[in-house]
Amino acid sequence: IVARGLQARIARDAVVTPVVEMRASTQELEALMLDLKKQLPENISRPRLGIIGFFNMFHGTQGFNELLDIDLKVYTATDISQYGQLVDQAARDGCLGLIGGDLVRRQAEKLGLKFCFLSMGEESMREALEAASMLGYSIDLLKHSNAEMSAMLDNTFTAIMQADSTGTVRRANRTFFQLMGRKPDQIIGERAVSLIGGLSEEDMESVIRDGREIDARMIEIGQTSVLMNITPVLMDSRTDSIIFTFQEGKRISAMDSTLRQELARRGYLAKYSFRDLFSDNPDFSAVIAQAKRLSRQNAPVLLSGESGAGKGIFAQCIHNESLQRGGAFITLDCSIRHPDDLDELLFGRFGSHREGDLSLVEQARGGTLYLRQIEVLTVETQYKLKLLAQGQFLHNGQNLPVPVDVKLIVSTESDLKEMTERGAFRKDLYYVLNAMRLEIPPLRRRREDIPAWLDAILTDWCGRYKRQVRLSRDAEIYLAGYDWPGNLDQINSLCQRLVLLSEKRTVDEATVRAHLNVITSGNPDPEPAADYHDPRAEELMELLNRFHGNREKAAAELGISKTTLWRRMKKYGIARDLSME
Repeated sequence: IVARGLQARIARDAVVTPVVEMRASTQELEALMLDLKKQLPENISRPRLGIIGFFNMFHGTQGFNELLDIDLKVYTATDISQYGQLVDQAARDGCLGLIGGDLVRRQAEKLGLKFCFLSMGEESMREALEAASMLGYSIDLLKHSNAEMSAMLDNTFTAIMQADSTGTVRRANRTFFQLMGRKPDQIIGERAVSLIGGLSEEDMESVIRDGREIDARMIEIGQTSVLMNITPVLMDSRTDSIIFTFQEGKRISAMDSTLRQELARRGYLAKYSFRDLFSDNPDFSAVIAQAKRLSRQNAPVLLSGESGAGKGIFAQCIHNESLQRGGAFITLDCSIRHPDDLDELLFGRFGSHREGDLSLVEQARGGTLYLRQIEVLTVETQYKLKLLAQGQFLHNGQNLPVPVDVKLIVSTESDLKEMTERGAFRKDLYYVLNAMRLEIPPLRRRREDIPAWLDAILTDWCGRYKRQVRLSRDAEIYLAGYDWPGNLDQINSLCQRLVLLSEKRTVDEATVRAHLNVITSGNPDPEPAADYHDPRAEELMELLNRFHGNREKAAAELGISKTTLWRRMKKYGIARDLSME
Protein backbone atom coordinates (compact mmCIF):
# COMPACT_ATOMS: atom_id res chain seq x y z
CA ILE A 1 0.00 0.00 0.00
CA VAL A 2 1.30 3.48 -0.96
CA ALA A 3 -0.21 6.35 1.04
CA ARG A 4 0.70 9.60 2.77
CA GLY A 5 0.05 11.29 6.08
CA LEU A 6 -3.11 10.27 7.91
CA GLN A 7 -4.04 7.62 5.34
CA ALA A 8 -0.62 5.97 5.74
CA ARG A 9 -1.00 5.84 9.50
CA ILE A 10 -4.56 4.42 9.31
CA ALA A 11 -3.43 1.75 6.84
CA ARG A 12 -0.42 0.78 8.97
CA ASP A 13 -2.60 0.36 12.06
CA ALA A 14 -5.41 -1.49 10.27
CA VAL A 15 -3.70 -4.11 8.10
CA VAL A 16 -0.56 -6.26 8.09
CA THR A 17 0.19 -5.43 4.45
CA PRO A 18 3.41 -3.36 4.25
CA VAL A 19 2.81 0.40 3.84
CA VAL A 20 5.15 2.72 1.92
CA GLU A 21 4.76 6.33 3.02
CA MET A 22 4.79 8.95 0.27
CA ARG A 23 6.75 12.09 1.21
CA ALA A 24 7.07 15.40 -0.60
CA SER A 25 10.42 15.66 -2.34
CA THR A 26 12.86 18.48 -1.63
CA GLN A 27 12.25 19.99 -5.08
CA GLU A 28 8.46 19.97 -4.57
CA LEU A 29 8.74 21.66 -1.17
CA GLU A 30 11.09 24.28 -2.61
CA ALA A 31 8.60 25.12 -5.39
CA LEU A 32 5.74 25.46 -2.86
CA MET A 33 7.72 27.80 -0.64
CA LEU A 34 8.70 30.00 -3.56
CA ASP A 35 5.02 30.23 -4.61
CA LEU A 36 4.02 31.12 -1.05
CA LYS A 37 6.76 33.76 -0.79
CA LYS A 38 5.55 35.39 -4.03
CA GLN A 39 2.10 35.91 -2.44
CA LEU A 40 3.66 38.18 0.19
CA PRO A 41 4.67 41.85 -0.30
CA GLU A 42 8.14 42.18 -1.82
CA ASN A 43 9.34 44.54 0.88
CA ILE A 44 9.13 41.86 3.60
CA SER A 45 12.63 40.61 4.28
CA ARG A 46 13.11 37.00 5.36
CA PRO A 47 9.39 36.23 5.92
CA ARG A 48 8.39 33.58 8.45
CA LEU A 49 6.54 30.68 6.79
CA GLY A 50 5.04 27.52 8.26
CA ILE A 51 4.47 23.98 7.03
CA ILE A 52 1.93 21.79 8.81
CA GLY A 53 1.31 18.08 8.35
CA PHE A 54 1.75 14.59 9.77
CA PHE A 55 5.24 13.76 11.02
CA ASN A 56 5.73 11.28 8.16
CA MET A 57 4.93 13.63 5.24
CA PHE A 58 8.15 15.56 4.69
CA HIS A 59 11.83 15.56 5.50
CA GLY A 60 14.99 17.44 4.61
CA THR A 61 13.70 20.97 5.38
CA GLN A 62 16.81 22.20 7.19
CA GLY A 63 18.50 23.99 4.25
CA PHE A 64 15.57 26.07 2.98
CA ASN A 65 16.17 29.07 5.25
CA GLU A 66 19.50 30.01 3.70
CA LEU A 67 18.60 28.87 0.21
CA LEU A 68 15.30 30.80 -0.07
CA ASP A 69 16.01 33.57 2.47
CA ILE A 70 13.05 32.61 4.65
CA ASP A 71 12.41 31.67 8.31
CA LEU A 72 10.70 28.26 8.08
CA LYS A 73 8.79 26.72 10.98
CA VAL A 74 7.74 23.04 10.80
CA TYR A 75 4.68 21.90 12.76
CA THR A 76 3.99 18.13 12.90
CA ALA A 77 0.81 16.42 14.03
CA THR A 78 0.22 12.91 15.33
CA ASP A 79 -3.58 13.21 15.17
CA ILE A 80 -5.98 15.01 12.83
CA SER A 81 -7.55 16.90 15.74
CA GLN A 82 -4.29 18.80 16.28
CA TYR A 83 -4.38 20.70 12.97
CA GLY A 84 -6.48 23.64 14.20
CA GLN A 85 -4.27 24.11 17.26
CA LEU A 86 -1.12 24.04 15.12
CA VAL A 87 -2.50 26.71 12.74
CA ASP A 88 -3.29 28.93 15.72
CA GLN A 89 0.20 28.33 17.10
CA ALA A 90 1.74 29.24 13.74
CA ALA A 91 -0.22 32.50 13.67
CA ARG A 92 0.97 33.36 17.19
CA ASP A 93 4.54 32.59 16.11
CA GLY A 94 4.23 35.24 13.38
CA CYS A 95 3.93 33.01 10.33
CA LEU A 96 2.64 35.01 7.33
CA GLY A 97 1.83 31.99 5.18
CA LEU A 98 1.26 28.26 5.59
CA ILE A 99 1.69 25.09 3.54
CA GLY A 100 -0.60 22.15 4.34
CA GLY A 101 -3.71 20.17 3.50
CA ASP A 102 -7.36 21.08 3.27
CA LEU A 103 -7.91 21.34 7.04
CA VAL A 104 -4.98 23.75 7.32
CA ARG A 105 -6.37 25.82 4.43
CA ARG A 106 -9.74 26.36 6.13
CA GLN A 107 -8.24 27.58 9.39
CA ALA A 108 -5.59 29.70 7.61
CA GLU A 109 -8.21 31.51 5.56
CA LYS A 110 -10.15 32.36 8.74
CA LEU A 111 -7.01 33.94 10.17
CA GLY A 112 -6.16 35.80 6.94
CA LEU A 113 -2.94 33.84 6.31
CA LYS A 114 -1.56 33.12 2.86
CA PHE A 115 -1.71 29.44 1.87
CA CYS A 116 -0.31 26.86 -0.58
CA PHE A 117 -1.76 23.37 -0.87
CA LEU A 118 0.69 20.54 -0.07
CA SER A 119 0.26 18.30 -3.09
CA MET A 120 2.43 15.36 -4.07
CA GLY A 121 3.84 15.56 -7.56
CA GLU A 122 5.14 13.05 -10.05
CA GLU A 123 8.57 12.88 -8.43
CA SER A 124 7.17 11.97 -4.98
CA MET A 125 4.92 9.35 -6.52
CA ARG A 126 7.81 7.87 -8.54
CA GLU A 127 10.05 7.60 -5.45
CA ALA A 128 7.27 5.96 -3.43
CA LEU A 129 6.45 3.45 -6.17
CA GLU A 130 10.14 2.57 -6.59
CA ALA A 131 10.43 2.03 -2.83
CA ALA A 132 7.28 -0.12 -2.89
CA SER A 133 8.68 -2.15 -5.78
CA MET A 134 11.96 -2.80 -3.90
CA LEU A 135 10.01 -3.71 -0.77
CA GLY A 136 7.86 -6.13 -2.77
CA TYR A 137 10.99 -7.73 -4.22
CA SER A 138 12.47 -8.11 -0.72
CA ILE A 139 9.22 -9.65 0.52
CA ASP A 140 9.27 -12.15 -2.37
CA LEU A 141 12.84 -13.13 -1.47
CA LEU A 142 11.85 -13.49 2.19
CA LYS A 143 8.82 -15.60 1.28
CA HIS A 144 11.02 -17.84 -0.85
CA SER A 145 13.57 -18.17 1.95
CA ASN A 146 10.84 -18.85 4.52
CA ALA A 147 9.26 -21.48 2.26
CA GLU A 148 12.60 -23.27 1.92
CA MET A 149 13.22 -23.00 5.66
CA SER A 150 9.72 -24.25 6.50
CA ALA A 151 10.12 -27.20 4.13
CA MET A 152 13.46 -28.06 5.74
CA LEU A 153 12.15 -27.69 9.30
CA ASP A 154 8.97 -29.65 8.59
CA ASN A 155 11.03 -32.57 7.30
CA THR A 156 13.34 -32.90 10.28
CA PHE A 157 12.66 -35.25 13.19
CA THR A 158 13.68 -32.57 15.69
CA ALA A 159 10.84 -30.44 17.04
CA ILE A 160 11.70 -26.74 16.70
CA MET A 161 9.95 -23.67 18.05
CA GLN A 162 10.82 -19.96 17.86
CA ALA A 163 9.72 -17.32 20.35
CA ASP A 164 10.24 -13.57 20.34
CA SER A 165 12.06 -11.53 22.96
CA THR A 166 9.02 -11.67 25.25
CA GLY A 167 8.80 -15.48 25.17
CA THR A 168 5.76 -15.52 22.86
CA VAL A 169 5.72 -18.31 20.25
CA ARG A 170 5.99 -16.99 16.69
CA ARG A 171 6.61 -20.11 14.64
CA ALA A 172 7.19 -23.85 14.96
CA ASN A 173 7.65 -26.83 12.67
CA ARG A 174 5.28 -29.70 11.99
CA THR A 175 7.24 -32.05 14.29
CA PHE A 176 6.64 -29.71 17.22
CA PHE A 177 2.90 -29.52 16.56
CA GLN A 178 2.80 -33.33 16.42
CA LEU A 179 4.80 -33.61 19.64
CA MET A 180 2.44 -31.21 21.41
CA GLY A 181 -0.67 -32.82 19.88
CA ARG A 182 -2.07 -29.38 19.04
CA LYS A 183 -2.94 -27.33 15.99
CA PRO A 184 -0.83 -24.30 15.01
CA ASP A 185 -3.51 -21.79 16.04
CA GLN A 186 -3.44 -23.34 19.53
CA ILE A 187 0.30 -22.66 19.86
CA ILE A 188 1.27 -19.58 17.84
CA GLY A 189 0.86 -16.48 19.98
CA GLU A 190 0.94 -18.40 23.27
CA ARG A 191 3.61 -17.93 25.93
CA ALA A 192 6.28 -20.63 25.87
CA VAL A 193 6.07 -21.13 29.65
CA SER A 194 2.35 -21.90 29.37
CA LEU A 195 3.00 -24.62 26.78
CA ILE A 196 6.04 -26.37 28.28
CA GLY A 197 5.64 -27.81 31.75
CA GLY A 198 9.36 -28.03 32.51
CA LEU A 199 9.95 -24.34 31.77
CA SER A 200 9.58 -21.65 34.43
CA GLU A 201 9.27 -17.88 34.30
CA GLU A 202 12.69 -17.70 35.98
CA ASP A 203 14.17 -19.78 33.13
CA MET A 204 12.70 -17.46 30.49
CA GLU A 205 13.84 -14.38 32.38
CA SER A 206 17.44 -15.64 32.51
CA VAL A 207 17.38 -16.50 28.79
CA ILE A 208 15.90 -13.14 27.75
CA ARG A 209 17.76 -10.89 30.19
CA ASP A 210 21.11 -12.68 30.55
CA GLY A 211 21.33 -14.55 27.24
CA ARG A 212 21.63 -17.85 29.13
CA GLU A 213 21.50 -21.11 27.20
CA ILE A 214 19.65 -24.14 28.57
CA ASP A 215 21.20 -27.37 27.38
CA ALA A 216 19.77 -30.91 27.43
CA ARG A 217 17.09 -30.43 30.08
CA MET A 218 14.90 -33.50 30.54
CA ILE A 219 11.19 -32.69 30.45
CA GLU A 220 8.01 -34.62 29.78
CA ILE A 221 5.45 -33.65 27.16
CA GLY A 222 2.40 -35.84 27.41
CA GLN A 223 3.70 -39.39 27.75
CA THR A 224 7.05 -38.66 26.10
CA SER A 225 10.46 -37.91 27.60
CA VAL A 226 12.06 -35.03 25.73
CA LEU A 227 15.46 -33.33 25.82
CA MET A 228 14.96 -29.57 25.52
CA ASN A 229 17.62 -27.09 24.38
CA ILE A 230 17.08 -23.31 24.46
CA THR A 231 19.35 -20.91 22.57
CA PRO A 232 18.88 -17.11 22.58
CA VAL A 233 19.53 -15.26 19.30
CA LEU A 234 21.52 -12.17 20.26
CA MET A 235 21.50 -8.87 18.34
CA ASP A 236 23.79 -6.15 19.72
CA SER A 237 24.17 -8.19 22.94
CA ARG A 238 20.39 -8.28 23.45
CA THR A 239 18.06 -11.25 23.02
CA ASP A 240 16.18 -10.76 19.75
CA SER A 241 14.50 -14.16 19.61
CA ILE A 242 14.72 -17.61 21.21
CA ILE A 243 15.13 -20.99 19.51
CA PHE A 244 13.79 -24.12 21.25
CA THR A 245 14.70 -27.61 20.05
CA PHE A 246 13.17 -30.80 21.41
CA GLN A 247 14.61 -34.27 20.86
CA GLU A 248 12.03 -36.92 21.52
CA GLY A 249 13.22 -39.83 23.60
CA LYS A 250 11.46 -43.03 24.45
CA ARG A 251 7.72 -42.84 24.88
CA ILE A 252 6.92 -43.57 28.51
CA SER A 253 4.56 -46.44 28.87
CA ALA A 254 1.93 -45.97 31.54
CA MET A 255 3.30 -48.72 33.76
CA ASP A 256 0.44 -50.38 35.51
CA SER A 257 0.71 -51.11 39.19
CA THR A 258 1.27 -54.84 38.61
CA LEU A 259 4.42 -54.27 36.56
CA ARG A 260 5.80 -51.68 38.96
CA GLN A 261 5.11 -53.97 41.91
CA GLU A 262 6.95 -56.77 40.12
CA LEU A 263 9.97 -54.54 39.51
CA ALA A 264 9.90 -53.53 43.17
CA ARG A 265 9.58 -57.16 44.28
CA ARG A 266 12.70 -58.04 42.32
CA GLY A 267 14.56 -55.00 43.66
CA TYR A 268 14.76 -53.45 40.19
CA LEU A 269 13.74 -49.91 41.13
CA ALA A 270 16.25 -47.11 41.80
CA LYS A 271 15.65 -45.22 45.05
CA TYR A 272 17.83 -42.13 44.70
CA SER A 273 17.54 -39.13 42.37
CA PHE A 274 19.69 -36.04 41.93
CA ARG A 275 17.38 -34.21 44.33
CA ASP A 276 18.90 -36.38 47.07
CA LEU A 277 22.46 -35.26 46.23
CA PHE A 278 23.69 -32.07 47.85
CA SER A 279 27.08 -30.45 48.17
CA ASP A 280 28.82 -27.21 49.09
CA ASN A 281 32.02 -28.50 47.52
CA PRO A 282 32.71 -27.10 44.02
CA ASP A 283 34.47 -30.27 42.81
CA PHE A 284 31.65 -32.55 43.91
CA SER A 285 29.05 -30.13 42.53
CA ALA A 286 30.85 -30.28 39.18
CA VAL A 287 30.69 -34.09 39.25
CA ILE A 288 26.92 -33.91 39.91
CA ALA A 289 26.49 -31.54 36.95
CA GLN A 290 28.49 -33.86 34.68
CA ALA A 291 26.47 -36.85 35.84
CA LYS A 292 23.23 -35.06 34.96
CA ARG A 293 24.51 -34.37 31.45
CA LEU A 294 25.66 -37.96 30.93
CA SER A 295 22.37 -39.35 32.19
CA ARG A 296 20.50 -37.69 29.32
CA GLN A 297 22.50 -39.52 26.67
CA ASN A 298 22.57 -43.25 26.00
CA ALA A 299 26.33 -43.45 26.47
CA PRO A 300 27.93 -45.86 28.99
CA VAL A 301 29.13 -44.32 32.26
CA LEU A 302 32.15 -45.39 34.32
CA LEU A 303 32.05 -44.48 38.02
CA SER A 304 35.32 -44.68 39.90
CA GLY A 305 36.23 -43.88 43.47
CA GLU A 306 36.84 -45.37 46.88
CA SER A 307 34.52 -47.84 48.54
CA GLY A 308 31.50 -46.09 50.00
CA ALA A 309 32.10 -42.83 48.11
CA GLY A 310 28.60 -43.00 46.64
CA LYS A 311 29.01 -44.72 43.29
CA GLY A 312 25.84 -46.74 43.80
CA ILE A 313 23.88 -43.60 44.68
CA PHE A 314 25.16 -41.89 41.54
CA ALA A 315 24.16 -44.90 39.43
CA GLN A 316 20.58 -44.71 40.73
CA CYS A 317 20.46 -40.94 40.18
CA ILE A 318 21.67 -41.32 36.60
CA HIS A 319 19.04 -43.98 35.91
CA ASN A 320 16.23 -41.85 37.33
CA GLU A 321 17.32 -38.88 35.18
CA SER A 322 17.71 -40.93 31.98
CA LEU A 323 15.33 -41.79 29.17
CA GLN A 324 15.32 -45.35 30.57
CA ARG A 325 13.96 -44.36 33.98
CA GLY A 326 10.64 -46.08 33.23
CA GLY A 327 12.44 -49.43 32.94
CA ALA A 328 14.20 -51.71 35.39
CA PHE A 329 17.33 -50.76 37.33
CA ILE A 330 19.36 -53.96 37.71
CA THR A 331 22.46 -54.06 39.90
CA LEU A 332 25.12 -56.77 40.01
CA ASP A 333 28.25 -56.87 42.17
CA CYS A 334 30.67 -58.78 39.96
CA SER A 335 33.14 -59.42 42.80
CA ILE A 336 30.90 -61.92 44.62
CA ARG A 337 30.32 -64.23 41.66
CA HIS A 338 32.52 -66.76 39.96
CA PRO A 339 33.73 -65.36 36.60
CA ASP A 340 32.08 -68.19 34.64
CA ASP A 341 28.79 -67.62 36.45
CA LEU A 342 29.04 -63.91 35.67
CA ASP A 343 29.26 -64.48 31.93
CA GLU A 344 26.22 -66.76 31.95
CA LEU A 345 24.28 -64.47 34.27
CA LEU A 346 24.90 -61.44 32.08
CA PHE A 347 24.75 -62.90 28.59
CA GLY A 348 22.62 -66.01 28.97
CA ARG A 349 23.05 -69.75 28.81
CA PHE A 350 24.10 -71.45 25.63
CA GLY A 351 21.00 -72.55 23.72
CA SER A 352 18.58 -71.08 26.27
CA HIS A 353 16.09 -68.39 25.22
CA ARG A 354 13.17 -69.26 27.47
CA GLU A 355 11.43 -66.34 29.16
CA GLY A 356 12.29 -67.68 32.59
CA ASP A 357 15.99 -67.91 31.68
CA LEU A 358 16.44 -64.35 30.50
CA SER A 359 19.91 -62.94 31.08
CA LEU A 360 20.36 -59.77 33.10
CA VAL A 361 20.99 -57.82 29.90
CA GLU A 362 17.70 -59.07 28.47
CA GLN A 363 15.87 -58.23 31.71
CA ALA A 364 17.37 -54.74 31.58
CA ARG A 365 16.00 -53.94 28.10
CA GLY A 366 14.54 -50.45 28.16
CA GLY A 367 16.21 -49.84 31.54
CA THR A 368 19.64 -49.67 33.17
CA LEU A 369 22.24 -52.32 34.01
CA TYR A 370 24.66 -51.31 36.77
CA LEU A 371 27.74 -53.51 37.21
CA ARG A 372 30.00 -53.05 40.24
CA GLN A 373 33.65 -54.15 40.40
CA ILE A 374 33.96 -54.82 36.65
CA GLU A 375 37.71 -55.39 36.98
CA VAL A 376 37.03 -59.05 37.91
CA LEU A 377 35.41 -59.88 34.55
CA THR A 378 37.20 -62.30 32.26
CA VAL A 379 38.64 -61.05 28.97
CA GLU A 380 35.88 -62.87 27.06
CA THR A 381 33.16 -61.24 29.16
CA GLN A 382 34.92 -57.89 28.78
CA TYR A 383 34.58 -58.22 24.99
CA LYS A 384 30.82 -58.79 25.28
CA LEU A 385 30.62 -55.86 27.68
CA LYS A 386 32.37 -53.66 25.10
CA LEU A 387 29.71 -54.63 22.55
CA LEU A 388 27.01 -53.85 25.12
CA ALA A 389 28.56 -50.43 25.74
CA GLN A 390 28.20 -49.85 22.00
CA GLY A 391 24.52 -50.85 22.03
CA GLN A 392 25.00 -54.46 20.85
CA PHE A 393 24.04 -57.65 22.72
CA LEU A 394 25.88 -60.90 22.02
CA HIS A 395 23.96 -63.79 23.58
CA ASN A 396 26.01 -66.84 24.47
CA GLY A 397 25.75 -69.33 21.62
CA GLN A 398 25.00 -66.71 18.97
CA ASN A 399 27.40 -65.61 16.27
CA LEU A 400 26.17 -62.08 15.67
CA PRO A 401 25.20 -59.36 18.14
CA VAL A 402 21.80 -57.66 18.00
CA PRO A 403 20.86 -54.07 18.91
CA VAL A 404 19.71 -53.59 22.50
CA ASP A 405 18.31 -50.60 24.42
CA VAL A 406 20.14 -50.79 27.75
CA LYS A 407 21.86 -47.95 29.56
CA LEU A 408 25.12 -49.33 30.94
CA ILE A 409 26.70 -48.00 34.13
CA VAL A 410 29.79 -49.63 35.61
CA SER A 411 31.96 -48.88 38.62
CA THR A 412 35.36 -49.85 39.92
CA GLU A 413 37.72 -49.17 42.79
CA SER A 414 40.74 -50.37 40.81
CA ASP A 415 43.15 -48.57 38.49
CA LEU A 416 41.86 -49.76 35.11
CA LYS A 417 44.66 -47.97 33.27
CA GLU A 418 47.28 -49.92 35.20
CA MET A 419 45.35 -53.15 34.58
CA THR A 420 45.24 -52.34 30.87
CA GLU A 421 48.99 -51.76 30.75
CA ARG A 422 49.68 -55.19 32.24
CA GLY A 423 47.11 -56.91 30.01
CA ALA A 424 44.51 -57.67 32.69
CA PHE A 425 41.88 -55.42 31.15
CA ARG A 426 40.95 -54.97 27.48
CA LYS A 427 42.22 -51.74 25.96
CA ASP A 428 39.20 -51.29 23.69
CA LEU A 429 36.79 -51.62 26.63
CA TYR A 430 38.93 -49.26 28.72
CA TYR A 431 38.80 -46.53 26.09
CA VAL A 432 35.06 -46.97 25.52
CA LEU A 433 34.32 -46.66 29.25
CA ASN A 434 36.94 -44.09 30.19
CA ALA A 435 35.50 -41.57 27.73
CA MET A 436 32.53 -41.10 30.09
CA ARG A 437 34.29 -41.54 33.42
CA LEU A 438 33.20 -39.81 36.61
CA GLU A 439 35.56 -39.75 39.59
CA ILE A 440 33.59 -39.59 42.85
CA PRO A 441 35.75 -37.77 45.43
CA PRO A 442 35.95 -39.27 48.95
CA LEU A 443 34.43 -37.47 51.92
CA ARG A 444 37.80 -36.29 53.25
CA ARG A 445 38.18 -34.21 50.06
CA ARG A 446 34.78 -32.56 50.56
CA ARG A 447 34.63 -32.05 54.32
CA GLU A 448 32.06 -29.28 54.00
CA ASP A 449 29.54 -31.98 53.01
CA ILE A 450 30.14 -34.24 56.03
CA PRO A 451 27.70 -32.51 58.46
CA ALA A 452 24.85 -32.60 55.94
CA TRP A 453 25.38 -36.30 55.15
CA LEU A 454 25.58 -37.13 58.86
CA ASP A 455 22.33 -35.31 59.50
CA ALA A 456 20.52 -36.89 56.52
CA ILE A 457 21.61 -40.46 57.28
CA LEU A 458 21.04 -40.14 61.03
CA THR A 459 17.56 -38.75 60.37
CA ASP A 460 16.84 -41.66 58.02
CA TRP A 461 17.79 -44.27 60.64
CA CYS A 462 15.80 -42.43 63.31
CA GLY A 463 12.77 -42.63 61.04
CA ARG A 464 13.26 -46.35 60.39
CA TYR A 465 13.54 -47.28 64.06
CA LYS A 466 11.17 -44.58 65.42
CA ARG A 467 13.83 -43.13 67.70
CA GLN A 468 15.08 -39.60 68.38
CA VAL A 469 18.89 -39.29 68.45
CA ARG A 470 20.98 -36.19 67.84
CA LEU A 471 24.67 -35.32 67.97
CA SER A 472 26.11 -32.91 70.51
CA ARG A 473 28.13 -29.96 69.26
CA ASP A 474 31.46 -31.53 70.24
CA ALA A 475 30.46 -34.76 68.47
CA GLU A 476 29.60 -32.82 65.31
CA ILE A 477 32.96 -31.02 65.37
CA TYR A 478 34.85 -34.27 65.87
CA LEU A 479 33.02 -36.11 63.07
CA ALA A 480 33.44 -33.17 60.68
CA GLY A 481 37.20 -33.47 61.11
CA TYR A 482 37.29 -37.27 60.87
CA ASP A 483 38.78 -38.77 57.68
CA TRP A 484 36.03 -41.37 57.07
CA PRO A 485 38.07 -44.07 55.29
CA GLY A 486 34.83 -45.96 54.68
CA ASN A 487 33.08 -42.84 53.38
CA LEU A 488 29.26 -43.04 53.29
CA ASP A 489 29.23 -46.74 54.22
CA GLN A 490 31.04 -45.89 57.43
CA ILE A 491 28.67 -43.00 58.19
CA ASN A 492 25.74 -45.31 57.49
CA SER A 493 27.06 -47.98 59.88
CA LEU A 494 27.84 -45.45 62.60
CA CYS A 495 24.43 -43.78 62.40
CA GLN A 496 22.62 -47.12 62.52
CA ARG A 497 24.64 -48.12 65.55
CA LEU A 498 24.05 -44.80 67.31
CA VAL A 499 20.29 -44.97 66.77
CA LEU A 500 20.01 -48.56 68.00
CA LEU A 501 22.46 -48.53 70.91
CA SER A 502 22.54 -44.98 72.31
CA GLU A 503 20.87 -44.68 75.70
CA LYS A 504 20.62 -40.89 75.52
CA ARG A 505 18.97 -38.75 72.93
CA THR A 506 22.03 -36.51 72.62
CA VAL A 507 25.21 -38.40 71.73
CA ASP A 508 28.47 -36.79 72.90
CA GLU A 509 31.96 -37.02 71.42
CA ALA A 510 33.13 -39.79 73.76
CA THR A 511 30.21 -42.03 72.79
CA VAL A 512 30.83 -41.38 69.10
CA ARG A 513 34.52 -42.24 69.47
CA ALA A 514 33.64 -45.50 71.23
CA HIS A 515 31.22 -46.61 68.52
CA LEU A 516 33.64 -45.61 65.75
CA ASN A 517 36.33 -47.69 67.43
CA VAL A 518 34.07 -50.74 67.36
CA ILE A 519 33.30 -50.23 63.68
CA THR A 520 36.88 -49.57 62.56
CA SER A 521 38.76 -51.98 64.84
CA GLY A 522 36.53 -54.95 64.13
CA ASN A 523 36.03 -55.80 67.81
CA PRO A 524 33.79 -58.86 67.71
CA ASP A 525 30.21 -58.88 68.90
CA PRO A 526 28.85 -62.03 70.58
CA GLU A 527 27.81 -63.31 67.16
CA PRO A 528 30.51 -64.58 64.79
CA ALA A 529 31.84 -62.08 62.28
CA ALA A 530 30.74 -62.37 58.71
CA ASP A 531 32.97 -64.29 56.38
CA TYR A 532 32.40 -62.38 53.17
CA HIS A 533 34.26 -65.06 51.24
CA ASP A 534 31.55 -67.53 52.17
CA PRO A 535 29.38 -67.75 49.01
CA ARG A 536 26.20 -67.93 51.09
CA ALA A 537 27.10 -64.75 52.99
CA GLU A 538 28.05 -63.03 49.73
CA GLU A 539 24.79 -64.00 48.02
CA LEU A 540 22.77 -62.83 51.03
CA MET A 541 24.61 -59.49 51.07
CA GLU A 542 24.00 -59.05 47.34
CA LEU A 543 20.29 -59.76 47.79
CA LEU A 544 19.98 -57.28 50.67
CA ASN A 545 21.83 -54.64 48.69
CA ARG A 546 19.54 -55.21 45.71
CA PHE A 547 16.49 -54.55 47.91
CA HIS A 548 18.22 -51.63 49.69
CA GLY A 549 18.10 -53.49 53.00
CA ASN A 550 14.38 -54.36 52.86
CA ARG A 551 14.28 -57.69 54.72
CA GLU A 552 10.66 -58.43 53.87
CA LYS A 553 11.38 -58.32 50.13
CA ALA A 554 14.62 -60.28 50.53
CA ALA A 555 12.84 -62.99 52.54
CA ALA A 556 10.08 -63.22 49.91
CA GLU A 557 12.70 -63.64 47.18
CA LEU A 558 14.34 -66.49 49.13
CA GLY A 559 10.99 -68.06 50.00
CA ILE A 560 11.66 -67.93 53.75
CA SER A 561 10.20 -66.03 56.70
CA LYS A 562 11.66 -62.79 58.00
CA THR A 563 12.61 -64.59 61.22
CA THR A 564 14.66 -67.16 59.29
CA LEU A 565 16.30 -64.38 57.30
CA TRP A 566 17.19 -62.56 60.50
CA ARG A 567 18.81 -65.72 61.92
CA ARG A 568 20.92 -66.07 58.77
CA MET A 569 21.97 -62.43 58.95
CA LYS A 570 23.05 -62.89 62.56
CA LYS A 571 24.89 -66.08 61.63
CA TYR A 572 26.95 -64.27 59.00
CA GLY A 573 27.27 -61.07 61.01
CA ILE A 574 25.39 -58.98 58.46
CA ALA A 575 24.17 -55.84 60.23
CA ARG A 576 23.96 -53.11 57.65
CA ASP A 577 20.90 -52.69 55.51
CA LEU A 578 22.29 -50.76 52.60
CA SER A 579 25.62 -50.34 50.89
CA MET A 580 26.33 -46.78 49.73
CA GLU A 581 29.25 -48.18 47.70
